[in-house]
Amino acid sequence: MEKNQVIYYHSASHQDNAEERMENMQSGQNISDNGTSQLSWKSLLPIALTTVFVFVFAKIYGIFSHGVYSAFMSYAFLLPLTLIFLPKLLNLCTGNRLWNGTLETEEGEKKLFLSSLASFLWKSGVAVLTVGSIYKGVLDIYGTSGTFEWIYLVVGILALVSGGIAALLAKKE
Repeated sequence: MEKNQVIYYHSASHQDNAEERMENMQSGQNISDNGTSQLSWKSLLPIALTTVFVFVFAKIYGIFSHGVYSAFMSYAFLLPLTLIFLPKLLNLCTGNRLWNGTLETEEGEKKLFLSSLASFLWKSGVAVLTVGSIYKGVLDIYGTSGTFEWIYLVVGILALVSGGIAALLAKKE
């Protein structure tokens, strides 16, 4: 086993399958559930449900807001829809040619880490911006303002930019 190699352990089977993972990495096989790509149609379901939840939440909140509406609340669902769901859908429709996270190089761990970090930061940025938009919408509906509105915007944009940079670094590797 090489230096800095990750050892995987299946707790359900109580077996150490590090050798199998190493063989898959060395033979260029992808570590995914369908064997061809890390992105599957099943991966669209959680973000689709999240988008629908935000849309329904905004509509129900609007019903009980006595006729007062906020664009921040009404269009908060567009953030996860346009920044996560549609790019994933486009990637699936093009056969994963746009953003492919396979382990193609010998430095697969570093590439996998950067890809995971990029995905985490991007999704976190979208989540922060979505929650911030809902928060701003609630304050608009109540007719008041808060002191933390700008923090959601700054943190969300920083996470998106950091995720984009990590994605570029992962692609460069």
